[in-house]
Amino acid sequence: MFDLEREVAAWSAAVHAERCQPAASVAELSDHLYCEIESAREAGMSDEEAFRIATARLGSMKDLAAEHEKNRSALGAACQVAAKIDGPILRPDHRRVLVAHAMIWAAIIIASTLVLKKTTPSEVLSWLLLGVFIPLWLASDMVVRWALRREAR
Repeated sequence: MFDLEREVAAWSAAVHAERCQPAASVAELSDHLYCEIESAREAGMSDEEAFRIATARLGSMKDLAAEHEKNRSALGAACQVAAKIDGPILRPDHRRVLVAHAMIWAAIIIASTLVLKKTTPSEVLSWLLLGVFIPLWLASDMVVRWALRREAR
């Protein structure tokens, strides 16, 4: 049995795969698709036929991706590069692990900065942050990503 909601969600996700798009952008594309589906339904088509016609009217995924590229900001481009780098490990549970890891390190760096700011000259504090905390975070991030890739195999 054809599940229209599932197919629309899968199609929208496929169009936005490898892209960092806000939920509003995905919702807008889904809305356009539903409008096309509705007009095909009014012509007497089944849900499955209407879906096929609507996706054909909106264009290929390659054409839609090219259209998104034209409107991408610098931050969006950076986000896309990051998504390609993280591609093989970014299951939803892996994203949560990486976000939690980053938040823990951010808390450590902020707390250390607040404590050290009272007792340490600002130049020493800057070098401590740049020379110790950030490399430690990057190293631990690499270890976490390595473990997630290994788990994904």
